[in-house]
Amino acid sequence: MGLEILYKAQVRYSLEYACLAWGGAANKHLALLYKIHVRAVRIIKDNDAGQEPHLTTLQHRRDVARLTVVFKVQVKRVSHLQALWQPYHLVPVTIRAVALAPGELLQPRCRT
Repeated sequence: MGLEILYKAQVRYSLEYACLAWGGAANKHLALLYKIHVRAVRIIKDNDAGQEPHLTTLQHRRDVARLTVVFKVQVKRVSHLQALWQPYHLVPVTIRAVALAPGELLQPRCRT
């Protein structure tokens, strides 16, 4: 348990630094980060009597960080991120069957 806390506080913190910048990185660069993560998980698992550590993947952590930024921009409208705000774009959804026969939607079906 102590190694897991140490990993979360020291190592993962360094791996997640500027995680939004890592979002577009090449796979070979991300592989270096994953290599460190996998090694730390193996060390924690070996020292904690084979118990699986409760660690999320680095990709999951990056995805959560991205979603947090999108939420702050679009919903919360944080002032220093307003240059990133995009107007909402509603796309009409049409189903092929509805587009071909719109009259069927207006007439109730009766089986009697």
